[in-house]
Order: sequence, then C-alpha cells, then structure tokens
Amino acid sequence: MEPTRRPEDEVQLNKTPAEQEEPEYSLEEIMNEFGGWTKREEQAAEPGETVRLASPAGRAPDAPASEEDEEPADTIRFAPVHTKTESEPERPAVWTYQGEPDPEPAAADPREARERARAERRERRQAEKRRRQLERFQKKEARKKRAAEQPEHVFSSLEAAYQFYSAASSVRLRLLLSVLTCLASILLLVLSASSVIGDFSGYSRVFSAIMLGLLLAQALLSYDICLSGVMQALRLRFDQTSMLFVLLCVVIVDAFFAVMQGRTPFCTVASVLLLLALWGRSLLYEARRRSLRAAGNMEEPVAAVREEKAWHDCIFRAPGDAAQFAIQLEMPDAGSRIMRVYAPVMTAVTLVLSILTAMRGGKSFLWSWTAMLLAGFPAGILIAYAKPFSTFAKKLYRIGAAVAGWQGARILSGEAGLIIEDADLFPPQNVTQGGMKLYGSRPAPMVIGYANAVVQTAGSGLAPLFEQMMHDQSGRRYSVDTFRRYESGGLGATIRGDVVLMGSIAFMKLMRVRVPEGTRLKQAVYLSVNGELAAVFALNYAPAESVRAGLASVLRAGALVPVLATRDFMITPQFLKQRYKIPPEHIEFPIVEERAALSEPGAVRAGKQGALMARSSFASFAGSVVAARGLRGTAILSICVAIAGSVLGVSLMFVLTFLGADLAASCWNLFLYTVLWLLPGLLAGLLAGRA
Repeated sequence: MEPTRRPEDEVQLNKTPAEQEEPEYSLEEIMNEFGGWTKREEQAAEPGETVRLASPAGRAPDAPASEEDEEPADTIRFAPVHTKTESEPERPAVWTYQGEPDPEPAAADPREARERARAERRERRQAEKRRRQLERFQKKEARKKRAAEQPEHVFSSLEAAYQFYSAASSVRLRLLLSVLTCLASILLLVLSASSVIGDFSGYSRVFSAIMLGLLLAQALLSYDICLSGVMQALRLRFDQTSMLFVLLCVVIVDAFFAVMQGRTPFCTVASVLLLLALWGRSLLYEARRRSLRAAGNMEEPVAAVREEKAWHDCIFRAPGDAAQFAIQLEMPDAGSRIMRVYAPVMTAVTLVLSILTAMRGGKSFLWSWTAMLLAGFPAGILIAYAKPFSTFAKKLYRIGAAVAGWQGARILSGEAGLIIEDADLFPPQNVTQGGMKLYGSRPAPMVIGYANAVVQTAGSGLAPLFEQMMHDQSGRRYSVDTFRRYESGGLGATIRGDVVLMGSIAFMKLMRVRVPEGTRLKQAVYLSVNGELAAVFALNYAPAESVRAGLASVLRAGALVPVLATRDFMITPQFLKQRYKIPPEHIEFPIVEERAALSEPGAVRAGKQGALMARSSFASFAGSVVAARGLRGTAILSICVAIAGSVLGVSLMFVLTFLGADLAASCWNLFLYTVLWLLPGLLAGLLAGRA
C-alpha cells in the first residue's frame, strides 16, 4: 500500500530547478500584479499619480528592485486603464425640403415681354391711383371732421337752455330803442332829400352830425352784434356779423369826413342793417325759447324721425330725445354757413373794386368802399331764417310740437315718404260696428273669439273694436297656432285645428268661400271657418276732418309722399279715394309684408329726429313735418333773394362810382335799394305760417 502524498511533497516535473526554488504567490498577489484586483479600502489614484503594482511577497513596496526582480525582456506590462471622455455627439442637421429647381426659362418672346412689362406698369399705375384716392378720401374726412358744425351755445340741459332764452328780455327792450333810433335817422334822410325845409346846404352838417350820433347810439344798443362779429373774425369764421362790424366801422369813419365836407353820410343804411341784425337775433331767441318750452312740457316726447334704410327713405314716429333736441336748436343755419364764405369774399372784392375806382376815377377810396360794402351786404339774410322759424315755432306750439331748428328742418326735408298707419287715417273712435250676422251652427262667443284672435295677432287697427265686442258678447279667448297674411286683402290662421279666414268679400270669393246671395256689404269683415262662412261684421269708417287737413297738407308738400303701412285689410288706396277724395296715384301702397315691416315698433334703427311732439296723433305728425319743410324752403328762398340782390348791388355801385355819378350813388338811393330787396324775404316769412 503506497504511502499518501501530501500536496507540498508533489514536485512538478516540467519545472527547472531555478523555477522550483522561486517562492509561490497567492491569488491576491497575482491579481495585484496584473491590475485586476481592487480593494474597497484603496482610494482612486489622483490624475498624474504613479500607479504601482503589488510587490512580491517578502519585499517592501518602497524597497528598490534588485536585479533578480527584473522581469525578462519578453515580459508583457499592462499600463493603467484611463477612462476616455467621449466628446458630445454632433446633432443631426434638420432636413428641409428643397423644392425642385425651376426649369430654365425658355427664350422669351419679345412681344410677350413687352405685354408683360406693359401690364406691370398698368398695375403699378392703378395701385398708385388707388393710393392717391385713399389719401384724398382720408384728407376729405379729416376736413369734414374739423369743419363739423358746433352749436352756438352749449347748455347742460334743456331747462338751462330755456332759462337762458327766457332771461334774454333785454334784447326786446334794446330792439324797441333801436327801432326809434332808426326811424329818427330815416326821418332826417327824408328831410335832407326833400324841399320841405328849404335850402339843405345850411343844415347839411347838422343833419350829418345827428345821423352819425344816432348811428353810434344804435351801435351801442347792438353791442352784442358787434362783439359777436369781432369774436367770429378772431375764430377765423368771418360771417355776416363780422362783415357788418367792418361795414359799421367804415361807415363811421366815412361819416366823419362827410360831416366836414357837408355831404349826407351813409348812416341811415347802416342803421337799417343794425336794426335787422338785432331784430333777427330777437326773433331767433324767441323761436328757440318757444320751442324749448314746448319740448319741456312733453312728458313722453314723440319724435319725427327719418330712417334712410327703411324701405326707401321714410319718416317715422319714434321715442324722442329732449337733450338732443336742445343741441340741435343751437346749430347754425344755412345763411350763417353761406356767409362764412360769402362775407370774406365780398369784403375783399369790394376792397379791390374801390381801389380800382380810386385809381381810375379819382374818387375817394373810402367813399367808394363804403358805398360798395353797403350795396354788397345781403340785408335779407339777417332775418331769412329767424323770421320763418319764429312763425312756425308759434304755430307748432299751439299743437304741442316743435321743430329742432335748422338741423331738424334739413333732416325732414327733401324727397321722402311719410309712414301712415291704421289709426292715423281712422282713429279707433271713428270705426264703429254696424251689426253682426252669424252663419252656421257655431256659437257667437266662439266666432267672436276667433275673429278677435286673428285681429290681435295681425296688429290691425280693428283690434280695439273687436276687443269691445268680446266684452259685450262674452267672447272666448283663443290663441293662434299659425298665422298668414294674404296679398289679396285678408288674413289666415289656424286655431284649435280650425282653418280661419278673415277678409273682405272679394277675398272670400278668391278663397272659394261660398257667400249667400243676399250678402253684398262692402264695408264689412267676413269670417270663415274650414271653408264655410261663419260671420259677417258690418263696419262704419267715418273720416276725420283733422286727418283730411293733414293729408291735404302732406300732398301739397311736394316731394313728401304718403306711404300706407296699414294692417287693416279694408284700408286701400281705392278706399281712401272714397273716404278722403285722395287720388290713388299720389299714395304709395307697398306689399303686405313690407307694410307689416314698416309698421313694426322696431322699424326705426338709426333714424335722425327732426321734430318733437307731445302727442302721437297724425295731425301733430303731419303738421311738424310740413312745418319743417316749409321752414327750410322759405329760408332758402330768402337767402337766394338776398344774395342775388347783393351781387347786383355791388355791380351797379361799381359802375356808378367808377363813372363818378355821385348823385346816383347817394345814401337815399342805397336806402331804397336795400328796402326793395328786403321786401321779398319779409313777405316770404310773413306768409310762411299761413300755408
């Protein structure tokens, strides 16, 4: 039995004696030698620090290596492993679609190139033209905004405006004194131009001095006119008061020389102009005061409103605005606006003509300019608007209405239609029942209830009458399921499954409803249920005298056309011809849908009010509209006459002064000329309210 061998006794046969004598290494030392072992206690080597391998057993780590420890040349050394910092990877470029390259243009045709260039030039010219048009439009709108009319006075409320004009009682007193002063000046002029007192040469300077004194006194009485002229000139709004102030200054200066020369000055003509200016202001204040008082007495004012987008161009009734009415009253009239252009032009023209007269004729420049200014001043324009406005304001005050000044007159003027409803032509008290006859087996409460339901749904003027019949006959209340209007003059409805038709006898025949032979009433309402005649209601339409007068005034207004916005199928142009003797061709009668739309409460959306009324009656409505149109027409006529007279007067006076006709260009002749051209405007204002 062989002895047991221990591991340490075993000898490796393939080892040399030198290798067998070398000491053995542990596993830890071997791993340290090749850098594959790392202890938890060891810290990581700092950058730049030398990494040493583990020393063999029996030798200190810091001991110098001996020759025996040197490794053979073919020994492989492992360098320390260094972690390589990887650079940040580049981001991929964003891919974008590149369109296909345009194909190379073919050889351009010279003719096509010229056409294309011509089209481009034409397009550029059109664009430039549109740009210039837009710039002109913007400038025009800016000028309109800057030149927008502003009220002469601004008041906090209608009551404040009324108190202001009520307190202006001094105007009437100053007007009375101005009348006396003017009459005294006219008397002196008449005496100086006649042989009543004998030889005038001995009293010429006395009369001239007295005339000058009277003119100065009258200028003091008209201080507000003179102050207004100065203020308007400073505001660069040279109007009639500014021209009158310049004229007054020139006349006064010329009168001083006339007194020294012993000739008659032009003081009387200037005195007449001052009197007209003060009278015009007094009339204007009185008209505004009366209009404000009428508007202030209205609890719920009703306005005459013009709506340009309703059917064609119509005038309606709508709730009024008293505050807006007070602002409209203060807007300047057409005469004032025209004189802002005419006054500076005429003043400059007379100045140039007087210089030419002085240079060619050798006459006095001051005398020529004074005569031309007096002849060129349109005297009638001072009362062209104030006189008819005062007349119409007094007339409308009696019926509880008022026109909103010149702006209101302009709004309600021109070609337009006047909306007329059922109650305007035949008020409820003028439509009465003449009897009722039932057909069929349906009871009277049901038939009357059906008729009332249809009439109420239609909003007809017959609603009050059938409501009274419901009360008298104990009618039943029904609701309408469906409703329809017929152009042929009738109404249709569905009530509780019954088909109800209501209209005239012609409508019933058209709808194939059998009417008994003995029934031939024309002024009657026929009712059928499910195609069978159920009842006939005889009605009486009595014409009203106030409505007759209102319709007559509307027809005389010219471009004002009555438009029937009625819902009562009985009221037609032919029916009005029988009752009010109005020609049907003078009345507009829209289709049934348009009539219903025009009579709706919301028909007025963006209307402009021109007058206020205390009552919504047709007499007040028609009277206000006709008065506003009459005011504008009368004022324009007076303005045109005054302008024509002034232009003719300047022409005549230039010829007379240029030729040196001193006697023809005298104060007396100028006075007569002014009065004669003033008469047409006075007559137009006096007759305006009597139409």
